[in-house]
Order: sequence, then structure tokens, then C-alpha cells
Amino acid sequence: MPQRTVTPMDLKVAPQTDMLPAKKKERIEEVTLLRAFAFLAITMQHSIAEYIYRSDILQPDAIMLAMLFDFTRFGTPTFVFLSGLLLFYNNNGKLSYWPFVRKKLVDIYLPFVCWTVIYWIAVQGVAFGQLGNPADWPRTLLRELFLPTYGYHLWFIPMIFQYYLLFPLFALAIQKVRQKLQAMPGGASFRRMFMIVAAIGALYGILMWLSSYRMPDWAEDWGGLWASVISYRSYYFVFYFFYFLLGAVCAFGLQRWRRFVEDGFIWYGFAFIALYIWQGYEILNHSTETINLNFAGYLRPFTFVLIVSQLLLLYGIIWIVQTRGGAVCRIFRFIGTYSFGGFLGHAFVLMLISSITRPLALTGYHLSAAVLTFALTAAGSIGLAKLLSKLSFGRWLIGTTGKQANRNRIKASPAQQTFPQ
Repeated sequence: MPQRTVTPMDLKVAPQTDMLPAKKKERIEEVTLLRAFAFLAITMQHSIAEYIYRSDILQPDAIMLAMLFDFTRFGTPTFVFLSGLLLFYNNNGKLSYWPFVRKKLVDIYLPFVCWTVIYWIAVQGVAFGQLGNPADWPRTLLRELFLPTYGYHLWFIPMIFQYYLLFPLFALAIQKVRQKLQAMPGGASFRRMFMIVAAIGALYGILMWLSSYRMPDWAEDWGGLWASVISYRSYYFVFYFFYFLLGAVCAFGLQRWRRFVEDGFIWYGFAFIALYIWQGYEILNHSTETINLNFAGYLRPFTFVLIVSQLLLLYGIIWIVQTRGGAVCRIFRFIGTYSFGGFLGHAFVLMLISSITRPLALTGYHLSAAVLTFALTAAGSIGLAKLLSKLSFGRWLIGTTGKQANRNRIKASPAQQTFPQ
């Protein structure tokens, strides 16, 4: 998912500071692999959602699907992390705001609008048969552009776009912090940065606690407009800000970040396993006849800690293995290259597959059906994105990707390269 800037930032850096990117920036190879895993995680979640609440599902299948669902919660936060990483890493402090926003509107928001219309037609016309009522079109379509429900995954685009629109403020705040850190020795600056990130993480954890345990009551007590504002809090950038901040930390200290995740990935693994088991227990403990996946929600404090540990673990593993190459890495790089188009279109592919599977009696086979659906959906949506990239109007549907992105990267300055493939 994309990224941007607005106000100039003075990015002059002490030459020996490994907290800051070098003047000639390397391509971050692990970004493409992380995008692939994030896309696959989201596709798995939505495939699981097709089956886990069916009335004929057996308990063993439901439990296994719940554990798979919990395992893949890192998907959306990873895209937010990558947005922060690429935004700050590629910024050289000289971007013009409106050209930057215009380009993002074309590369990101235009595909969102096109797919919103596609999902609206598919649901309103095919599923509901209501396209014969033109008087209702403006209301329903306009709502989908702001609060997507037919393309249920598209909420991510308006949310992430808030970071692009507000990027000058983020850049200014981080510039102030960096100016203070630059005066410190490398080790001291890293420790101070770690303390700052930990403090913000604690505040973010409090926000997640409020979101889980207080805000639902506030919405009920206050009612009216405030109830609507609170109910749609998952659409607001602030509720994903910590992952964006981690991306910025990675951008400004890439080599140090790589050492950090490589040296500690075994400990992150232990932490993730412990947290994953405990959250799985919480999900099952609060489930009755049906699985309660609310206890794996993004805006819960425990899920936040789980996702951070998993993100650090995943980055460390990818950094260690990606240099070895091989066929598996090439496959994941291909998926990562077309992950944005695949993300936009995967719910449509899943819709087609579910039109076949929903009438079927699958008692005892929901787990295998969900895994097969995931494989077909992932392959179909990436294949669709690849096909659309070959068409002259493909950019309207999948943004700039593949060979076109590579050409743009060669022509563009580092400040303009914000979504490397």
C-alpha cells in the first residue's frame, strides 16, 4: 500500500550514523517478500470467514480455522508498517505536496474507486438485483466510497490514505526527534530511540485497551454522532499508528533494524508462540456454539503485542533467508510484486468461488475447503493482477506495478519512489 510526503524536511545526517538512511539508498529486497506474506495472510482470513460460521461446521474444523485466523492477524498491520517504512525511506525532503497527493490519487485511490464500483455492481446488481432502481444509486455508491461494505476489505485504502494526507505533520515531528538524536553517539541514540518507541507503544497499548473495554460503552452511553464516530474507529489512522511508527524507525535505521531483528528473532519466536497459545486459549474460552473471533481483533491490546512480536519474527526470518534466493523466494517476490492488485481483487475472486461452495454440504470438510479456497483465491487474484498489468487500462485497476513500476523507479528520483517493487 502506498505512501507520501508534503513539507520539506532537513535530512542532513551525520555520515557515521546508522540510525539514518544513506544518501544513495539501496533497494529493500525484504519489502516485496513482506508484502507477499501480508497479502496471503489477509486472503487466508477472508477465506476462513467463508466457512467458520457455517451452521454445519464441526467443532474440530472450527477450532483449527480459528487458530489459522489468529495466526494471520499480522496482515493488515504489516501493510501499515510497510507504508511507514517506504514513506520515510524514500523521502528526501523535497517533495511537493499537491503533485505527490495527485500521484497517489491516481496510483492508489483511482483503483480503489474502480473496484468499489465493481463490488457495488456485483452486490447491488447480481446479488440483490437492485440496479433497476437508479434513484438509489447515488446514496449507496457514495456510502461505499467512504464506508466500504460490499468490498469489505477496501476500508484499508481510505484509512491508509490518511497517512499520506497528514505526512507533513509526521515528518515534522520525526524531524524534531532526529535532530536531538543526531547529537548523541550511535549507541546512546539507539537506546534513546528505543525508549521513545517503547513509551509510544505503551500509550498505544492504552489506546487499544480503551478501544476494547471502554469505547463500546461510551458509544452506547453517548449515542448520536459520538456513537457513530466511535463505532467506525477502525477506519481511523490513529488506531494503527504504532505500526506506522515502527516502519519509520526501520527506515531511518535500516542496518541497525536488520541487526536488531536478526539477533533477536529467536526471542521474538518464543514470545510469539507464548502469546499465540494464550490468545488461542482466550478465543476458545470465550466461544460457545460458534467461535468468537472478536478476541483476535486488531484493536485489542493483547492482539497488538502478538502482532508486534510476529512482525519482528517474520522480518528477521525474511532478512535471514531472502539473501539465499531460490525458487521459493522468486515465487514470493512475484506475489509481492502484484500484491496490491491482488489485494484489491481477491474478494471478487473469493465471491466467485463462494458462489459455488456455499450451496454445498461440507460437514467435516470445512477446514480443507477453506485451505483450498485460500489457494484458489490467492492464485486467482495474483493471476488477475498480472493479466490486468498487461492491459493499457490496467493501472486504473491495480495501480503502478510490475514492469511499469520498475521503469518508473529507474526514471524517478529517490524521493518519488515510494512503492518499490
